[in-house]
Amino acid sequence: MFDLPAPPDVSDSVRAAVRSVLDALLEPGELDDWSIGWEQDRDGAWRLVVDVCAGGESHRGFVHEWGARYPVEAGLDVFTDGFEDFISESRFAWGQQRELRPRLWECA
Repeated sequence: MFDLPAPPDVSDSVRAAVRSVLDALLEPGELDDWSIGWEQDRDGAWRLVVDVCAGGESHRGFVHEWGARYPVEAGLDVFTDGFEDFISESRFAWGQQRELRPRLWECA
């Protein structure tokens, strides 16, 4: 295992970008709680993950690996794809019949 230094704190702009994804994909009142932070895996790599509780269910999504050669914001597409799957496959069916709204950042 590598002993890699911890990455910097998650910036307000990254928090706001993740929150905008959650707001775009969830209906009012569906978001119970969420958090974002760095997590070190067994190999020592630091990963930026988002934990979401919505509709009584939990989802953990990967956003970025520290040191990757792409900006954190580019990882939002990966997180968004996984979160859309979480909504459409929700066990309690609160999101299964929903037509997902288009991603505003892709409509330009």
